Amino acid sequence: MKKQMLALALLLCAVFAFALCTAAAECNHNYVEQVGRVPATCTVKGSIPYTCSKCGAQKTEEIPMLEHDFVESARIPSTCTKAGSVTYRCSMCGTEKTEKLEATGHDWKEISKTAPTCTEAGRTNYRCSRCGEEKTEEVKALGHDFSVFKSTSATCTSRGESTYQCSRCKELTLKSESALGHDYKESGGPTCTESGRITYTCKRCGYVTTGTTQKALGHDLPDTTSAAWRVYKNATCEESGSKRARCARCGEYVYVDIPRTDHSYGDLVLTKVPTASASGKAAYTCEYCGATKTVTISRGTKDLSDYRVPDVTASVDDGLVIAGTKVSFTCPLAEAEIYYALGGGDPTRKSTRVLFDPDKPLTITKTTIIKVCAMYGTAMESDILTLLYLVKDGNTEVYLVENASKGGYMTLPPDRKFRPEDKATRYEVIEAMDKLFDSFADPADTVFKDVDKAHKAMVAKFVGAKLLDGYEDGTFRGGANIKRSELAKVLALALGLDTKNVIVSASKRFGDVSAKHWAYGYIYAMTKAGYLKGDNGKFRPEDNITRAELVTVLNRIAGVKEGSGLRIADVDTNHWAYGYICGALYRSR
Repeated sequence: MKKQMLALALLLCAVFAFALCTAAAECNHNYVEQVGRVPATCTVKGSIPYTCSKCGAQKTEEIPMLEHDFVESARIPSTCTKAGSVTYRCSMCGTEKTEKLEATGHDWKEISKTAPTCTEAGRTNYRCSRCGEEKTEEVKALGHDFSVFKSTSATCTSRGESTYQCSRCKELTLKSESALGHDYKESGGPTCTESGRITYTCKRCGYVTTGTTQKALGHDLPDTTSAAWRVYKNATCEESGSKRARCARCGEYVYVDIPRTDHSYGDLVLTKVPTASASGKAAYTCEYCGATKTVTISRGTKDLSDYRVPDVTASVDDGLVIAGTKVSFTCPLAEAEIYYALGGGDPTRKSTRVLFDPDKPLTITKTTIIKVCAMYGTAMESDILTLLYLVKDGNTEVYLVENASKGGYMTLPPDRKFRPEDKATRYEVIEAMDKLFDSFADPADTVFKDVDKAHKAMVAKFVGAKLLDGYEDGTFRGGANIKRSELAKVLALALGLDTKNVIVSASKRFGDVSAKHWAYGYIYAMTKAGYLKGDNGKFRPEDNITRAELVTVLNRIAGVKEGSGLRIADVDTNHWAYGYICGALYRSR
């Protein structure tokens, strides 16, 4: 029974305690300050205890620490030159702090003054109103304020004088100026070619004097190796040339001789083959004057690679011929073998092996391009002879003029610039072709509104030959450029080439000229003939042809050899077309 009563009592206590805790947790506290408040000071925080009047819960509030209550306790005043201080003590805790007072500095008051003059300095005296200390400051002398009082100007031959007076102290000073001397202007005197005396005239006073007679000055010319000397006449192996430069003084041109050049010998041409028992002969020929020089080849010589076989000649000149014309070829070297190729290809020992015999001529039945050369042993082959035989068949209207191969169909303007990279115009094409080709066609009656008198007859000739035409608006546009494909057409028609039956293997076709291209037949007829060429597998049919490319093509057609020795202002001798351009400009003998 006792154990049961004890368990019941413990249970009741637990329930009561739980009820109290629950009530406290849910109480709306009413805190009341209790005994034991601790006031805050300037060094320690304070506190206030509280107890809830309902549930007995407790809490403590903190009182913030107070600030010091500093009160001035001592002062040392500052002076003009020394700093002072102020000491403060807290009225509650006794803590002290000191603050610095900066020196006041002097309070200067002016007490006397002496003004400066032109030559002497002035003074100003000061005294400090606080400490009585004194100081003096110096004021610089003013210096004289001079202005002209009276003056006499200097002349070419006499001195000048000026008197100056100070505006403050009236002091006077004198300054002298040297005579100016004559300022001469020269006139007369010697020239580049005549002696003379110089007349000197003073530009200020007009005084005139004359110097002694001086020798002629001579022309002021650049060094003879300077580029300022321009070739006026090219020297050849037959006669001297000349060059000229302008005198920097008188502006006249001075000419000096250029010595005759050495002969420009070509290859050694084999004229007699050496044998085991007899010596051979070879000859140099000057390309300009035709002078020859003969050399002997030792008997038994077998290596003839230093010698060239003589050129082949044809029994019939190229140009317009009658169908059935017989042509034979000869070479001055009897032992030589003569080979030929048709259609523009170069003859070689590996391709065409037809030996020509004067008694077995070639019969010309249609318009034909023939390339011929002679070969012998190890000697260099002869220059290739290119012949164009035009058989009039109703389509051929144009043929080469006599001596077209001598070149000289282009000219240089006074500035000696050829403009090789400029695009050729339609006028330039027909001007060049007009000097190389003859037309059998009647001139066209068509009148173009933009063709000038200088080109009227020429345009009518080429339009009549159906080589060129105008535009729908009635213009010819002679100043317009001409494409490479258009030039191929003009030249193929002029040469009467077969443009309809051109067969070109796939490996030799240009990547930019397909069988469907409008100028396919013209382009490949010209390229097979060796007159037009492409570059890196391309023909560039839509590119405008340049002046350098134009003369290159025309030279090939006319058989014009590459030239040299001409000074062309904008074409260096290393330019790829220099030889072609020289050939077009220079008419060979």
